[in-house]
Amino acid sequence: MVRDALGPPEGIRADALSARSIRRGVPFDRSQVPDPIPEQYVPILNAGHTVAEHKSATRTRILSAFAEVLAREGWDGASVKAVAAQAGLTRTVIYNYYADKSEMLLAWSAHEIERFLDLLTRKLAGMDDPRDMLETVVELVLLEFAGPHPVTPPVMSLIPNATKLEFTSQLNELEDVVYRILVEGEKSGVFRLIDARSASRCILGCLYPQRQVLA
Repeated sequence: MVRDALGPPEGIRADALSARSIRRGVPFDRSQVPDPIPEQYVPILNAGHTVAEHKSATRTRILSAFAEVLAREGWDGASVKAVAAQAGLTRTVIYNYYADKSEMLLAWSAHEIERFLDLLTRKLAGMDDPRDMLETVVELVLLEFAGPHPVTPPVMSLIPNATKLEFTSQLNELEDVVYRILVEGEKSGVFRLIDARSASRCILGCLYPQRQVLA
């Protein structure tokens, strides 16, 4: 349990403390509390040093639990109750962050894509040969996503259509990276392509079964 040594969490002001004191029947003089509010007035948080850090840590905890439950129980078994139990939280806490498991799926997917793209950007930095860049993308996809994936074809068949559409659209960013590499390679004469967009989709599509082989 850590107090915030950097100042009050966002939104915790003397007015709120005053209202809290009135409800408890304790006299409260706002003028006696400096701004920013010192440490003794700041609530103790369970994770992180600020409210923002605490919320971020809780979201990460929920999404990690969701991925574990989804991989183990499938879409039907990935209930809010199951995720809460896996995360060691109450269902009320889960609902404070996500309305249902579809929201958890999209949030988890977005987080994974963002993490991977950040890593890929660092790996591609300084490269100028499209062949080396494409090879790096392929290797990284296979290494980072090798092994059983929570979102299998059977799971996808059960996901609501609206959620499925948004989920697959999140993969467009990775496809765009491959597409840009192919276009640059075509311009420089390294690649000969009929349709760079179709080729990028084909490359990523071919990687999925190979991930399972490498696991």
